[in-house]
Amino acid sequence: MKKLLGILILSGASFGAISQEVMEDSGEKNFVLKFCPTQLVAGEFNFSYEQRLARIISLELEVGPTISQFGLNFGNQRLWQGEDGLGFWQFQSIDSEAEPAIGFHASLAPKFYPASEDNQLKGLYLSPVFKFRQYNYMNEDMNGVLDDAKSHINQMIFRFNMGFQFWPGDGNFSIDMYFGVGLGMFNIQGNYLDNYIDDQGNVQYRWSSYGDSGVRINLATGLKFGFGM
Repeated sequence: MKKLLGILILSGASFGAISQEVMEDSGEKNFVLKFCPTQLVAGEFNFSYEQRLARIISLELEVGPTISQFGLNFGNQRLWQGEDGLGFWQFQSIDSEAEPAIGFHASLAPKFYPASEDNQLKGLYLSPVFKFRQYNYMNEDMNGVLDDAKSHINQMIFRFNMGFQFWPGDGNFSIDMYFGVGLGMFNIQGNYLDNYIDDQGNVQYRWSSYGDSGVRINLATGLKFGFGM
């Protein structure tokens, strides 16, 4: 069994090397590494890897960290602001402060190039996107009594993207422009500073938790710069 497994691994490696040589000789594009600066608006450092699977099909993986309170989108701002009963935005507590923290995001997206005829990972494409994103932040007690408490928001996003990727001058640099619409489910687990009277009549502080969840329309548009071959 071990010998067979070894033969399969060696055969796969040899086939991959031969395929790579053929693709390089024919000028075909096999993969591209990208960075999306426009996702900084959402508090994301967005890095992606796109691998061609067939003539008109590829698979793209996005990963990277998120930073709370950095950006303008709903999920990020909802971390440190809440809504009162009248629908106005307000800070959760005047005695506590939310500090930015690092989270993460990851997504997987098959991409289809319906007009592609030259295995170049270029042209118009359609892509369903499955994405998970988490923002973290730390609640700090301004009275200096309690330790920090960690809060977060999770988002599960399904979006349908349409985009256009091209390689200026037929070189190794790519530009990927896209627009997408879909739905995002969010789940918030937060903390706010509360106080109570103990048995001795003294005012004590504690962290109390709150939660919220729902579904919202998810829109995205952006520009990715990449390098591939």
